[in-house]
Amino acid sequence: MISRLLALLVLSGLALAQIQVSHDLGTLSLETPVKRVVALEYSFLDTLIALGVPPVGAAIGTQGGDRGVPPYLRNRVVGVTSVGSRAVPSLEAILALQPQVIIADTFVHKDLIPQLQRIAPVVAFSSRRGSFDDLNKQVLEIGRLVGREAQAQKLLQDQERLLLKARAFTNPKAPPLLLAVATPGSFTVHSSESFIGSLLERLGRKSLAKPQNNQTQYQVGLEGLVALNPATLVVFTAPDETPIVRSWARNPLWSRLEAARQGRVYEFDRDNWTRGRGPLATRFILAELIDSGLLADKPASGAYSFKIPTP
Repeated sequence: MISRLLALLVLSGLALAQIQVSHDLGTLSLETPVKRVVALEYSFLDTLIALGVPPVGAAIGTQGGDRGVPPYLRNRVVGVTSVGSRAVPSLEAILALQPQVIIADTFVHKDLIPQLQRIAPVVAFSSRRGSFDDLNKQVLEIGRLVGREAQAQKLLQDQERLLLKARAFTNPKAPPLLLAVATPGSFTVHSSESFIGSLLERLGRKSLAKPQNNQTQYQVGLEGLVALNPATLVVFTAPDETPIVRSWARNPLWSRLEAARQGRVYEFDRDNWTRGRGPLATRFILAELIDSGLLADKPASGAYSFKIPTP
């Protein structure tokens, strides 16, 4: 009789925790999917919107120098309350929304997580430093969190079909390329294990840069760029900034770059390419990869060609 009661209690306990969400801090057990979520990184916001369950709040502000919502997402965040920026989220704003779960970035919010946990359970993923595969796994876990696991699986299945179509445009003989974000004061290489680097590798374009000191992204100067001497260079810039590569292009060292000599310096909007990192961003990136001719290793042209500064 006692063993039967114990069995019933165990079964009852399992029934109460039917949802298990695995993340960087452990496993979150839930009785039912959550409805009120606060997202503190754009990839989480992107994923929730793609799943049809927009968060009640998100870090979409510009405090602390953040650039705000990437352009491809701006028309999709109507009704989502801002809780500050990714770098400076407001605990008061988050608390006021009474979230059931907060989704945070393991790297960006590591010092803030203990305070966030006093408001609601925190699910943490490595988004900013995650690879393409890492972000896809997060899509499944977020889908499980909000009761849309089947939809998450379909998102990834549809994405895989798009990847296969895009890969058909790739020139298998193309040399390795170098990817980097250029701001007014820095040039940050995105290696083969960054989100965008691993996505290009999946499509058959090898990355010249590998991680350094366990960092998937790291800064180099003009001399470091010349030492790497990529045959194809892809720079991600912002249209309202003057990135450091504009001044570099006036330096005689720039003309030594194989990519510059061959007309294979591509330029894309960094807000859309390196800050979203979700299913919607991936769809947008794949379209521009095909349209630009980058996969086929064609010379950069039109809107995708690096803008050489005039004297």
